[in-house]
Amino acid sequence: MKQFFLKIYNYPLLTPEQTNANQKRARDCEWDAIEPYIQKGAFLDVGCGAGYSMYKAQQIGCEVFGIDPDPQGHGVGRRNSDFIVPIGTITQGFSEQLPYNDNTFNTVYTSHVLEHVTSIEQSLQEIKRVCKNDGIIIIGVPTATMAWINWFTQLMFTTHHKIVNTLFSPFINTGKTFWWEIFIPRSHSFPHKKTVISDIIHYSTKKWKSRIEKQFEIIHIIKPCLYPYPEYRQLFSLRKNKYCSSSVFFICKQT
Repeated sequence: MKQFFLKIYNYPLLTPEQTNANQKRARDCEWDAIEPYIQKGAFLDVGCGAGYSMYKAQQIGCEVFGIDPDPQGHGVGRRNSDFIVPIGTITQGFSEQLPYNDNTFNTVYTSHVLEHVTSIEQSLQEIKRVCKNDGIIIIGVPTATMAWINWFTQLMFTTHHKIVNTLFSPFINTGKTFWWEIFIPRSHSFPHKKTVISDIIHYSTKKWKSRIEKQFEIIHIIKPCLYPYPEYRQLFSLRKNKYCSSSVFFICKQT
């Protein structure tokens, strides 16, 4: 009986292998859209995770470097990678204090990172500092569309989790859930933001553009594709859509 209820409880969740495959499809689609803008030479991935984007950049002839607070802790290949990156060029650290000299990199790339940092402004200033004067900066962030997908996905697939966690929290150890999370999920940027409503407001392309253009000249804005959350059963298939995308990429140069 216990196994039966656990099977129902965990039904929406995918295996690590399935999650990795879904995330890889999304990252490959995004990469295909921005790859033509990468300058050959020194490439820095800010928030590199397991190093998948470093691997992709290495394949096109870049000398790759990465920095992350938790290397190997997230991203494509975090549990079992089938790609090789130079581990010696990955540094543990934060985007607000990059341990590199000024004017070092031909391309500075950061994808799905700024929404998690403590200070967006300081992170952008550091990216500006370490990029060469004639270099390229590529910044990928989630959109408000992704926030709506998150809300709908959570309502469909995790509502029963949150009801169980709320009602039986004195008796089971499933992590703290506040009652309001049954209806309004936590922010993708938690704990910096509280709820998904904040994401819908702050992840708009217009708001991201306003923050980024304070530091850089934006030369292209790319919306590569629409995709569901990788951890759950897929509500729809990934599709290229330049009008309605789960992420937006800003191709920038120094001002």
